[in-house]
Amino acid sequence: MAKDVSLLGLNRPEYPPSRELFMSELAWSVERAVNQRQEKKPDFAGYAYGELSSRVKAGFEFTRPKLGSEKFEQLCKVLVSKRKARDRDGAAKIVSILLEELEAPYSSKALRSAATPLGVETALLQDLRGITGKKNPANLALNLEKMYALGGGQNSVAAGWSSAVMSSSAGGMPEWIRDFFAVVVPDHLESVVETVKQHGPAHVANDLRQPLWLPQNTPYAWFAGAWDNLCQSDWIDQMPRRRWTDWASCVARTALASGFMFEMHLYRRLCAALVSEDDAADAVRAMMHDSNRLFAWDDLMQKSAADVGPIIRMLADAGSACMKLISDLSSGGKDGVPPIAEFDEDENGLASWLRAARKACQNRPGFEEDVGAALAAKKSGTANNTWETIRYSLLSRSGDGEQDLYALLKSRGRYTWVEPGQEWLVTISSLQAAGPGQLSRMTDLASALAAIGINASQRTLVSRLENYGLARSSHDADDALEIMPGF
Repeated sequence: MAKDVSLLGLNRPEYPPSRELFMSELAWSVERAVNQRQEKKPDFAGYAYGELSSRVKAGFEFTRPKLGSEKFEQLCKVLVSKRKARDRDGAAKIVSILLEELEAPYSSKALRSAATPLGVETALLQDLRGITGKKNPANLALNLEKMYALGGGQNSVAAGWSSAVMSSSAGGMPEWIRDFFAVVVPDHLESVVETVKQHGPAHVANDLRQPLWLPQNTPYAWFAGAWDNLCQSDWIDQMPRRRWTDWASCVARTALASGFMFEMHLYRRLCAALVSEDDAADAVRAMMHDSNRLFAWDDLMQKSAADVGPIIRMLADAGSACMKLISDLSSGGKDGVPPIAEFDEDENGLASWLRAARKACQNRPGFEEDVGAALAAKKSGTANNTWETIRYSLLSRSGDGEQDLYALLKSRGRYTWVEPGQEWLVTISSLQAAGPGQLSRMTDLASALAAIGINASQRTLVSRLENYGLARSSHDADDALEIMPGF
């Protein structure tokens, strides 16, 4: 195995075009881990729920049951047996409505659609290959697992999700709907469903890094805490299943984007610190502190001042170039810069690495020019992938007649600014509480936002929380203001 010369061990990013793919890829990751899955035939292109394009391409398998098919008739029988329909004709109308409702919103440019991943069966109705059309898309589930581990997660992202959807009561999804969805899945995928149900709650992602030098106020630590809370603290029993699924996707997409932002920020600042004379420990403390305020959020700011588009572009461009430079330096053999992973067991490991890297590079010809070029780098292929992943994971994905309530950013014309959808703020603030029906405080929310990289104005937060009916006490309480959870 090649040695890890990366900063955090993350795979390269790729923008998932549908938020439903987060849960689907977690489910498929269990199957792949257990069976080391090989696709059923060489020309198989992937699974998708619905076909939207008239330009049909070979190799895709569409999992939405068609009217008149044997699977459709099986669904009709389920409804009749559960006394939700009097006869076959009445059942057929209901089946058509339920299958339509199961289809997730999609953009006008989408070629294939996904089903809403309300449980194991519906999550397996699509995969990343089928929706993107790419033969070898990035491993979305593994990146989530790595970020969770970086935050100190002790379980796994897939295990948390599968345990939650399998152990929940019927409060969030009636039993007859569960039986209906159990029949939706194609017959040849029933063994995959059983694999995920059997092995999902015990799923383990092995050999992931957990550096001791990472502080507790990172997007990874926020993700690990929020995910464990969402999956383990009875939220799923208190919420409609579709709403809980939306919260899970919100947490995952926010973690993916903020996790790569943090990584790019550190690469950029570490590269600059290599040619600085500042004390190494002070330089590390400063870059960690600044990671908590990558975005400013103040409703009173002009759009030109609040524009975060240039920040995302700069982090992606310079961060990617600095990543390559540091990777090249760490791949130079025993006389080069040591890999950062060698310092993971040291609480001050990043500062120790910086001292060692400075020493190794002090007589390197043209090194300051190399660093300057990396810090001033413009667009590249790798940088574009990172930029797309960060921007489009956070940006409003409103479809035709559908509003994205779980986005963090809005864009109009030349400006992109922090403008969270109402449900984004409800999700983030609610998961700072210990569980459903329990209060959190303004200081908890501010800490969560800082970990994600957002420096939020207190007056803006108070105003939003009051407008959404989440603020329990007067804004005069400042950081002690109590916040009601969404459920």
